[in-house]
Amino acid sequence: MKRFNLKMKNFTKIFVCLILMIFMFALAACGKSDNDNFTYPSSQLQTYGNGGLAVQKGDYLYFVNGFMASDDMSSQNASYTVGALMIAKLDSSGNLILNEDKLLDDEYYRTMSDKLTGFEATGLYIFGNYLYFTSPCQENESGDEVWAKNRVDFYRIRLDRSGSVERLYQSEVEHSNLEYEYYYNGSNVYLLVYEKEQNLDNTDITNRLLRIDANSKDVDTIATNVSSVVMPESSSEFINNAYEKIFYVEDNEDESKYILNKYNIATNSSTSYKTASESMSAMFVTNNYIYITDNTNSRSIMMRSNFITNSTFEYSGPIETSIYTSLTMTPEGNCIVAVTNNTIEFFINGDENPSPRTIVDNGEDVTEITIIGYANGNIVYYDNNTAIKMVSYANFIAGSDAEIVTIATLSEINTDYFDLDNDYVYFYKTVGSHSYLHRLAINNNHDETEEMVGVYLEEDIPEDSEETTDETTEETA
Repeated sequence: MKRFNLKMKNFTKIFVCLILMIFMFALAACGKSDNDNFTYPSSQLQTYGNGGLAVQKGDYLYFVNGFMASDDMSSQNASYTVGALMIAKLDSSGNLILNEDKLLDDEYYRTMSDKLTGFEATGLYIFGNYLYFTSPCQENESGDEVWAKNRVDFYRIRLDRSGSVERLYQSEVEHSNLEYEYYYNGSNVYLLVYEKEQNLDNTDITNRLLRIDANSKDVDTIATNVSSVVMPESSSEFINNAYEKIFYVEDNEDESKYILNKYNIATNSSTSYKTASESMSAMFVTNNYIYITDNTNSRSIMMRSNFITNSTFEYSGPIETSIYTSLTMTPEGNCIVAVTNNTIEFFINGDENPSPRTIVDNGEDVTEITIIGYANGNIVYYDNNTAIKMVSYANFIAGSDAEIVTIATLSEINTDYFDLDNDYVYFYKTVGSHSYLHRLAINNNHDETEEMVGVYLEEDIPEDSEETTDETTEETA
């Protein structure tokens, strides 16, 4: 009888434990991470805004939830909220779905990865079924106990967050000496990486251009002693087959030879386009033209050649390029835009008058302007007072009036990082103790100010928002 009671007691304990486990699992299932009624976008939906702080897929927005400098990381393999990679469902008008406290509604966002993704080398791309992103290296230098956190890891993850995160490549230089772009050709995705200066292993391979196959993870060295590269945007609507219109300059100073090469990343093949005894820099690529600065006779002269017809190089644009704070090209490739102080100069291709046309920002105390990018025929820029402005270069080139419009004047923003698409400019703004992603509408902006994109740590939630979030764990920097 006693044995029976003992067995019954043991059975009761086991039964109670099972009930508790089931209850705990039921509670866990109610959390937004595991109870996935969240529907992810399909690869067939249109992609907008590849290559920046946020990229849209249909009615979904993939974005980095803020910024942290890689130097400020204090623990390897930590989990992040500020700077994490997230996805949010948008409404039919493209707006973020907020709750009554004007915070991102828990039901309409998920964390794709808690790796730090919002840092100095952020770039989000969508090709096929994958989202491509970057994160600081979490390993030590080879043979050393020093954390190589300024190197960059290139990753991809499926759009629906299924499967594991894949690492494609780890840079051998710090992010400050790194340029990259992705290219898509059919079902193949390639990563083009330009590693400047000597790599961190102190080998003799410097200034090298690399090709990484996203599927096989194979790494090919395209060239070394590379001094400049033009990487046309793979998503540009104005450049067809951008993957075959990459240009780079190889320097062989010992032989006083400088070679401009045209490269096709799909076929992994280069052809020599121009050889010179004076140094030159590859600047811009359009659908038909390659632009360089030729440093003959110690003068930086802008030249161009039609690479379809292999024409000789001709003068195009500013003669003394060094006097400008920035030189960019309009997306259509119809003119070079040069900035100095508070003046924008337009060097229009095919213009019989070689003198530039100018727009001057005569706003109060405006002494400097910085171009953010181009959208819908407009130049979007900010001035030294952190006022975000735009002006229609399309109207200006066509001979019409071009009025400078102030969209908003911002404060507490990080002017080192911007991302511009057709509808919004994205940037980081300090709220509380951290830097979060915000965006500002650039079209039909009816005196609207910026809006926060993402999730606050509890300590940073503004006072006018009472709701807290369970996304509150963060490494202490």
